[in-house]
Amino acid sequence: MATKQLNLPGNLPDVNLNKNQDKLSITFDNACTWCYSDPNFVFGNPSVLPAAGYYPKTTPPTSFNNLQPVADGTVNYNAVTSGECNPEGITQTAHTIIVTG
Repeated sequence: MATKQLNLPGNLPDVNLNKNQDKLSITFDNACTWCYSDPNFVFGNPSVLPAAGYYPKTTPPTSFNNLQPVADGTVNYNAVTSGECNPEGITQTAHTIIVTG
């Protein structure tokens, strides 16, 4: 299985995962507020994604590893260093994690 890395709050890329093949690791490199919308329970119900909220800078950085998607779908996410966190993105362009079977 391949693991895709997402470092927050840095460059917020779109991430494409293959269900039953890929896993996701999320690392909070600096302090930020993280939020997401997973209406199709791509990462389970309850979700295995990190809880939405504020993550302070820690040494070593806080990481969530081996997050495995269980369903096809799209998760919108965002991580901001100030202001409100909107999973559709500050510019209303969603940052996405897309899972396909």
